[in-house]
Amino acid sequence: MVFYVLLVVVFVCFFLVAYKHPTTEKDVSLTLLGIIILIGGFRDRIGWDYYSYTNWYLNGTRDDGLEFGFLGIMQVFRYFNLDYHFLFFFFSFFTYLFAYLGIRKYTKNSSLPIVLYVLIPVLFLYSFTYMRQFLSVAIAFYAFSFLLDKKYLGYFLLMFVGTSIHYSCLIPFFFFLIVHKWGIFVKSYYLYLLMGATFIMGQVGIIHWLGLLFKDSHYLLYVSTKLAVSVPLLKLLVINTMGFLVINYYDKYGFQNHNQKYLLLLYVSSILILNLFSESTELTRLYIYFRIFEILLVAELIYVALENKRFWFMSFVCCFYLLPYFRAINIDYERAPENLKLIPYKSLLFKKTEIDD
Repeated sequence: MVFYVLLVVVFVCFFLVAYKHPTTEKDVSLTLLGIIILIGGFRDRIGWDYYSYTNWYLNGTRDDGLEFGFLGIMQVFRYFNLDYHFLFFFFSFFTYLFAYLGIRKYTKNSSLPIVLYVLIPVLFLYSFTYMRQFLSVAIAFYAFSFLLDKKYLGYFLLMFVGTSIHYSCLIPFFFFLIVHKWGIFVKSYYLYLLMGATFIMGQVGIIHWLGLLFKDSHYLLYVSTKLAVSVPLLKLLVINTMGFLVINYYDKYGFQNHNQKYLLLLYVSSILILNLFSESTELTRLYIYFRIFEILLVAELIYVALENKRFWFMSFVCCFYLLPYFRAINIDYERAPENLKLIPYKSLLFKKTEIDD
């Protein structure tokens, strides 16, 4: 655990340097990018799917059932007879690179969003396991900036690549287009109503009906009431509270630029998905494509809170990010296979491939 505590401390310190000395912002953000690439890219035996990907790469056990983009990457690596560690580094490098490029396109104050990216377990820590989907998430995040700039060819090409890595990228592909086309007409009070309605619907339960719909499909695994693990109610309440605060802020003070309205809608969509499918954490994995926009919106609220010394909000933010971060590490320690745990952190960069917890 010491490693992850130090990681948080180091990242916060770098952010404070950029906050106090704005001219260092770009250098700090590049440094943070380099650190997360080293941590994620050179990890060794971390992540539940580590051996699954290793086996797919070495033995081709799922070549017929994988998306053609991911399969193509593996085939290139196999052709050059590269070690499977290169595959893990490749996916980590481009996942964090696309996330960084997206952040830089949406805001110049990029160090804080990177810190928030690392602190949200479902964005950084979980990328060690769900490699393909998280690369698609980062690509989609970056691609939406092209849609906002009306560079449609770039958007379609990037989303095509994202879909070729993980088919789930098809959903944000179409949803992004809908938000870009009609999102400007959505009022803030609609968002409050939708959050309330989906929260109630999720608590009432819809997974049973989805089970009937997909009873003859391989997707039944995701909607099975026997296998489903629900999202904790406290987590739902806290995430909805943060959503309420974010909507309230932008409703009260307005947007710094026209595009922030679309980012807000995508972020709130992540809450709606989480609320609606809270009976099954497998179904809520889709919300990652939309929650990543949180790092941009909440970062602005944190800057305002720091400038106005709103300690109550900063206290809430610290709890909102730090508690789930360390809880996720603790859950991994209790449930992950013994040799694939986050603790101790294991890296190819160290002679002893373990950093003591």
